[in-house]
Amino acid sequence: MSELEPSSQVTVGRYVLHRQIARGGMATIHIARLMGDEGFSRIVAAKRLLPEFAEDSEFVAMFMDEARIASKVHHRNVVPVLDLVTTSDDVMLVQEYVHGVPLHTILRTARQNKQHIPVRVAVSIASQVLAGLHAAHETTDEMGTPLGIVHRDVSPQNVMVSIDGSGRLLDFGVAKATMAAHVTRDGTFKGKLAYSAPEQLEGKANRQSDIYALSVVLWELVVGHRLHGSAQGEAELVATVMSGRLPSMMDALGGEAEWGALDAAESALIEKLDPIVSRGFAVDLSQRWATAAEMERALIDAVTPAAAGEVAAWVKSIGKEFLEGRDKVIAAEEQSWRRAVGSAPGRKTPMPFRVATVPGTVRTDTKRPPAPESGRSKTILVVLGALVVLLGVGLVFAMQSKSEATRATEAAKTATPATAPTPAPVAAVTAPTPAPVAAVADPVATPPATEPAPTEPAPTEPAATEPAAAAPAQVPNHDQAADLGSALAGSAHAGTPKETAKTVRRRWPAKAIVKAPEPALAPAPAPAAAPPPAPEPAKDDCNPPYYYEGQKKIFKPNCI
Repeated sequence: MSELEPSSQVTVGRYVLHRQIARGGMATIHIARLMGDEGFSRIVAAKRLLPEFAEDSEFVAMFMDEARIASKVHHRNVVPVLDLVTTSDDVMLVQEYVHGVPLHTILRTARQNKQHIPVRVAVSIASQVLAGLHAAHETTDEMGTPLGIVHRDVSPQNVMVSIDGSGRLLDFGVAKATMAAHVTRDGTFKGKLAYSAPEQLEGKANRQSDIYALSVVLWELVVGHRLHGSAQGEAELVATVMSGRLPSMMDALGGEAEWGALDAAESALIEKLDPIVSRGFAVDLSQRWATAAEMERALIDAVTPAAAGEVAAWVKSIGKEFLEGRDKVIAAEEQSWRRAVGSAPGRKTPMPFRVATVPGTVRTDTKRPPAPESGRSKTILVVLGALVVLLGVGLVFAMQSKSEATRATEAAKTATPATAPTPAPVAAVTAPTPAPVAAVADPVATPPATEPAPTEPAPTEPAATEPAAAAPAQVPNHDQAADLGSALAGSAHAGTPKETAKTVRRRWPAKAIVKAPEPALAPAPAPAAAPPPAPEPAKDDCNPPYYYEGQKKIFKPNCI
């Protein structure tokens, strides 16, 4: 898989994969970024199963076993597993990123430079890896049951030497444990042939097999080259391992004349290590170190390990080129990440977006727009708030004005019957046959009305209980009668009978002129004090009480 460009970064779960930094037989290793809330991010190492193996159920099960097994081991010399991510397209194991140099890179660089690794540095690295192995071998579950973990792949490729001087074991990809989900068939070999014990080649690996592999690693650190580098093929290598005839470190160093002779101090330390390493190579398990902790104590007692600071200085020196290249990669990825999310240096890096937790790989090509400046945003918010307040006040005043106008209209409608000066019509009653106007003698004939008078609502006073024919009319006083006569006399030239009726109603309300009883269909309650009866008005001109204009019948106003 080629290096990932910043514009084509891939997101798997909540991890953004940057460029590839290593490739193994079944997975690739990437620098990745753990994304959290509020712009939190952390550099991690992501081990991503190759696509051709992601569809193989056995490889996937083995990959998941690695995550489960390694997550149970807690030791400073074991690289912890942080997470396991599975989607429809990817299976990925997330580990802590260790800034350091792989042990196989250190061996290759020293070989190229014809430089021996200091014995005390080699012992320090080997003893720390043994401590991590012992922790893995002794790991139990939450109930205290031993898990029986066997790494089965202890090699320089799976050991990191950090810049703080610590040797750390990683990659439990082919580890064996009682909690493993996949089943390893009897006789099946897993691991690297050059670092495998005789019983492991037979498919019967145990914790002592890891001790054998570590003995091979220590041998190569001290001597400076591969233990089985001269083997012509796998068959010869397997035969050598099964026979147990392996050269000692001193014998192997005797053939490195081109490197120069070792000083006396280094030679003396190597002589102390030879029997410890030879015991680790024993084919008979009863002759091999029983535990990793036992071999660790033997190494420390024979040779004092270099201090962490001394190992760190040596690693930075021999791995300078490698570390500088890794620093450049991380810096470039960080810079491209900041550009991608649109944040300036020195500011908190925000997340570009929330990664959807859906199956499959998600492309993160979309950039999040930068946030507005705080001062400008505050000003905009203040202006918007003021506009909202003004609109609210205007709405309140408008509603109040509308409410006041409505109340005034309703009050005017309510007060109109009591306070309005408009009089009721003279004969505007709801009864079928109203009484005529009495006690008014008007010699002037009133022109006939062109239309009947409008019907007015009935007065509020209680009506008479007697029939309309027997009820007397109420006569106004002298002054009112005179004024009424003048009004009726003047109406002769006022225009129409309708206008005359309006004039009468305007000058004298119907209540002041006539309180004639109304014929009722049903008896009504009698008033408290009935007025004295009045004489019956003359009806000489009301026989008949109407006349015709063409085919239209018009009632005489005096007879209504």
